[in-house]
Amino acid sequence: MPKQIIIAEQHRIAAVFSEDQIQELIVATGSHQVSDIYLGTVENVLPGIDAAFVNIGDSERNGFMHVSDLGPLRLKRMAGSITELVAPQQKVLVQIMKEPTGNKGPRLTGNITLPGRYLVLMPYGRGVNLSRRIRSENERNRLRALAILIKPAGMGLLVRTEAEAISENAIIEDLETLQKQWESIQQQALSTRPPALLNRDDDFIQRVLRDVYNADVNRIVTDSGTGLKRVKQHLANWSDGQVPSGVLIDQHRERVSILEYFRVNAAIREALKPRVDLPPGATSSSNPLRP
Repeated sequence: MPKQIIIAEQHRIAAVFSEDQIQELIVATGSHQVSDIYLGTVENVLPGIDAAFVNIGDSERNGFMHVSDLGPLRLKRMAGSITELVAPQQKVLVQIMKEPTGNKGPRLTGNITLPGRYLVLMPYGRGVNLSRRIRSENERNRLRALAILIKPAGMGLLVRTEAEAISENAIIEDLETLQKQWESIQQQALSTRPPALLNRDDDFIQRVLRDVYNADVNRIVTDSGTGLKRVKQHLANWSDGQVPSGVLIDQHRERVSILEYFRVNAAIREALKPRVDLPPGATSSSNPLRP
């Protein structure tokens, strides 16, 4: 089914449309964003809820990390309580799983993942996994064999759907980029005083295309001429030097903003609209309860 991607880089907001309906919204405007990697400090450990609170630089809200998300942060492999696994003032390398909401700080994990175009590198993971959406058994066998061959020792790899029918050289280049990124994060962690942001997807256009662009997309609209050029550059880099022929890349030139023109702002307002829970048996024409 044909899709189009609308990218408002100046606002760091993007939307994926399918048949004139917004299928997915990407918003990267907060001070703490999903996939950000921080060097933090454990503030306190609460055995009653099997969780630790981590200072990542927000003066009002610490990050929350459950014992199930500690990953490599465990001080001991076997322990009965979270108080035996992490300790106050311990430096920790963490990644944001869920952005802060209301009075709650961001949800954190010690299981770091680094997404590329074709692979996801899991520095503390194990083994090789393939996207379930890769259907061809021959292609699954090819990609699994390649991933096993190139997987860094002691790490894990996830092969993304976008790797299907992609050359081995392109996949290897993707892995090399992710390894350099991880090496840079580790070096920063050794020389930086917490709390500190160590890694963020600053190139919003690249992040959007990496995460949502696929063969179903037949149109991409950006809010600037430079954005249009970078869309073409990224797609060409992923397609042997040429922009795929089946996708139209446009720059929005109407006087009304791109977010208003494509009604993205209206969708965001609707998503943020407060919901009122009605008592059992009650109904409302403006907000009907759905089973």
